[in-house]
Amino acid sequence: MNEFVISSGHAKIVRGANGYLDEVNEARKVVPTIAEFLKELDCKVHTFNDDTSKTQRDNIDTIVKYHNSKSRDLDVSVHFNAGTKETGGTEVLYYGDGNKALAAKVSKAISEALEIKDRGAKKRTDLGFLKGTAKPAILIEVCFVDTKTNADAYNKNFDKCCKAIAETLSGKKLKEEAKPVEKKSVLHKVQVGAFSDEKNATKLAVELKKKGYSVSVVKG
Repeated sequence: MNEFVISSGHAKIVRGANGYLDEVNEARKVVPTIAEFLKELDCKVHTFNDDTSKTQRDNIDTIVKYHNSKSRDLDVSVHFNAGTKETGGTEVLYYGDGNKALAAKVSKAISEALEIKDRGAKKRTDLGFLKGTAKPAILIEVCFVDTKTNADAYNKNFDKCCKAIAETLSGKKLKEEAKPVEKKSVLHKVQVGAFSDEKNATKLAVELKKKGYSVSVVKG
């Protein structure tokens, strides 16, 4: 899959779930971040947030209309869940059986990235987004907004979560950022006997320390 349409759930006016996290606000952070990672993986991405709808019906129709107006391989809607404060977890909803495997992979990837329960792929035939989009589609429930451990895990691992989603959707791996090489502390000794006097040895030691060396002045 190389081309995607990704939208945030609900709308600016038609709000979603609220708790430790606000569903609409967070979905609007997740969508562009996933998109940027997908672009790094040479995928084409269209993103959408509904800022105009005033009713739930209009909201679904507006989102579906945008998705169906674009060329793409997969439709993705980003949501956050609510209702099980004790356990929480992530799950991915799908409509057609052909999307079950992908839904399960995305759910597992998010679960591992956030270190929260994997509720898995769940078939839903009653959701307007999944029924209305003409291409294969999944609806991601990132985590539960009313479960504190979920919210904390999400805030801590936001980028990791978005990367996991992008990699799973594209089937490609992002390049790992190069880690800085840790300089080993090496003790260098400057012997006074190698100089005309101790003052010159000390002067050299100071200059070496400025360059990051660990230096001591010894007689001999």
